[in-house]
Amino acid sequence: MRRFLISVPVLLSIIFLPYWVYLPLLLVALVVVPLYWEGMILGFLMDVLYGSAIHPGISFNFTFALLSLMIILIMIPLRERIRIHA
Repeated sequence: MRRFLISVPVLLSIIFLPYWVYLPLLLVALVVVPLYWEGMILGFLMDVLYGSAIHPGISFNFTFALLSLMIILIMIPLRERIRIHA
């Protein structure tokens, strides 16, 4: 239920709000929710909707999806280390 309550506002912000609102919102969701795989799907949605004008020289078209995946993978060991010391 918590994932749904976080995913819906992020999805609506991606569709209706400017990038300086939805990018930090997605980043916060990726950090706060453990293993937020929906963030990668939302990153893919951002690439599909807005990705054509972001990096015309790079052949990899899914930059936000890749960045979301990298943040998820980086947060896995960080969460374990924070829990051990807390």
